[in-house]
Amino acid sequence: EHAAATYAWCRRADDAIDLAPRHEHEQALATLHRELDVVFSEEDAADPVLGGFQRVVRARALPRLYCDELLLGMTMDADDVSYDTLGDLLVYCYRAAGTVGLMMAHVLGVRDESALPAAAQLGMAMQLTNICRDLAEDHQRARCYLPRELLGTKTSDAIRASFGGSVPDEAKRDAGRVRGVLLDLADRYYAAADEGLRALDWRSSLAIGVARRGYAAIG
Repeated sequence: EHAAATYAWCRRADDAIDLAPRHEHEQALATLHRELDVVFSEEDAADPVLGGFQRVVRARALPRLYCDELLLGMTMDADDVSYDTLGDLLVYCYRAAGTVGLMMAHVLGVRDESALPAAAQLGMAMQLTNICRDLAEDHQRARCYLPRELLGTKTSDAIRASFGGSVPDEAKRDAGRVRGVLLDLADRYYAAADEGLRALDWRSSLAIGVARRGYAAIG
């Protein structure tokens, strides 16, 4: 129940940006922040999604920091997406998905704080997998998550100039190469995350392990 309620709020935040026209993004983000104020207040939230997440926050002592960081990740998605460095991309991956791993650690009752980096790394690995899976879809949304420093300036400019259209043939090889680099990095994060599974009870470890292997297989 707590996992489902956490997912519902994260989905709400993601959809608020992905499904809204660009000119409404600022308003959508402001609404998400106001809703989060309600979730972390003493007042019971009337909205069923917010109320469900509020019960998780209270029962699992979920830190607001994770939620605020996730909304910062949504802010990074609010305009044309473009990253100059791999480091910039990894900040986004932490905010958009590493934070969800940290939330789930609380939901699953992790007591060993040394396991928290593994939880964040699993989320980041999954986000890198998402990025590599959704290159064409993101291109239509005027988003390129492949860092300029890996693509090269010429290819990067060509991809961004063609947003909403077809990726130029000359850019596809570089994009495929960079996708391979990101998938290799994702595999390293998946491997690091495996070390954290021992901090979970056996049923949770089995469930998260299945999700980890299924997601890695997408890559």
